[in-house]
Amino acid sequence: RETSKTLRDRVERAENRLFKRWTFFDAEKSINKLLEPEDLCRFSADVKTVKDLQLYVRTFQESPWLPSIQQLRRNHPELKHLRLRIHEVTNMEALIDLVPAVADILKELMLVVVQPSAGNGQFEQGSFPVLETLHCGGELSTVQTASMLTHARNTLKCLRLHQLQSIRENFIGQDCSFPVLEEVEISQCLSITGAGVVALLLAAARLKKLTLSYFNISGKEFKELERHAAPLRCLEVLQFNYGRRLKDLGLMLLIRCCPRLRVLNLSETFITGELFSQLRLPHVSQLEELHLKKCEKLTDTGLVEMIKAFGASLKRIDVSQTNINGESFAGANFDFVPKVEYLDVTACGAVTDKGLFSIYTKLGHELRILKACWVTRFSGDSFAQDLPFAAKLETLELGPFSSVKEHGAKTIFAKFGGSLKELRMNMAIFTGRTFADLAVVRRQQPPPVLELLDLTVCFEIADDGLKLILDKYGSSLKSLKLGQTGITGESFHDVELPRLEELELAFCSKLTDAGLQAIL
Repeated sequence: RETSKTLRDRVERAENRLFKRWTFFDAEKSINKLLEPEDLCRFSADVKTVKDLQLYVRTFQESPWLPSIQQLRRNHPELKHLRLRIHEVTNMEALIDLVPAVADILKELMLVVVQPSAGNGQFEQGSFPVLETLHCGGELSTVQTASMLTHARNTLKCLRLHQLQSIRENFIGQDCSFPVLEEVEISQCLSITGAGVVALLLAAARLKKLTLSYFNISGKEFKELERHAAPLRCLEVLQFNYGRRLKDLGLMLLIRCCPRLRVLNLSETFITGELFSQLRLPHVSQLEELHLKKCEKLTDTGLVEMIKAFGASLKRIDVSQTNINGESFAGANFDFVPKVEYLDVTACGAVTDKGLFSIYTKLGHELRILKACWVTRFSGDSFAQDLPFAAKLETLELGPFSSVKEHGAKTIFAKFGGSLKELRMNMAIFTGRTFADLAVVRRQQPPPVLELLDLTVCFEIADDGLKLILDKYGSSLKSLKLGQTGITGESFHDVELPRLEELELAFCSKLTDAGLQAIL
């Protein structure tokens, strides 16, 4: 309101109709402005209607916040939802005193305890009757964590534990259950043991998403889950990231207990996948996404065994930045037709031209998106061979730093040009002059559907080669990127680009005035 009279008038006219949810915070970049209790008092007095308030506090030290919160409640009895985020708690006792004043409206609480001396007091019974999201971090003690979880267990839907320094395996309390808990994220809590994770999983019968990041467990403790009837029957998303101690066997013990698992993310773990040949699921797999990015010990055999274990339900596979080469897929036999639609082999330095062709012939029946950037040993030459099925590929990314040259580039256009909508071939080394037969329009040939063509940093492509490509695909192109190529632009004289919306010509050092005029 202090910005301008016009803005003030607009706010006051619209406030009662539109502004029901407010976010009031201290911007981290505003060094000279710290959120103080008096700021909240002024806000409380100035705003007419507050039904939903998200309050950020950088440092919570003493108890002056309590009178400000009490005034807020008096001025706004319509307030139903409070989301409180405190980035630095230095006085835990003051926070314990504050919570009863907002217990009936506190939906979300985030706190990071920065001093072990913040107190060992516990929250009283009834402190969190409506709490749905709890995010804890720092020096919060095991006793305090257990106290909060115990009092919030009946309503808690989302639990995030981050960088807790001293928490132990009994952090959920004795005989505690969470009937509506759906999401758990535990990150950089290295003192939490496998037994502690198992206890939490057994207590959360409706859990849908579990994320463990930077953890220190092998998974052998998951064997305890098999003694219970369908302990994770609702789990759909399982993410184990940056866990270097996780073993194949421990992972398999957990997967067996997840009949509805749809997403499995194992990025930056040391699993090999080879033991999955022993995996016998007591249910039909529903897994749709398999993420194995930066799994340094993943092998070709292991990847094949994982695909066999999860069957035809798989739609997305990410093996980027792994050490697979793909050649083992040539001898792989699946007793089902793969339905993979998305495959990412970005920065797989060991993948060969033959290897990528083998992967494609085994998994490409329904493949729509293939990302193979930074695959330095791929040339495209192997794709000159006949495919055992009709290509349905719509997006193909091959740059930069591939080994695609003239024959490989022509092969790619010929093999996938009829289905591709997006093609990126950055830094490929070809002229396009051999593409003459591509421009020949044959009867009963479907019209091109290519909408995006990215040839950035293809230094050797020139006007005559580009014209052959545009004669074939220009009618459907919407985006054409030719930055750092050798074109002059004069090839555009007889080219029709009726749908083109975006044209990039940055750093085309040979572009002439006449060429630019022809383009425009």
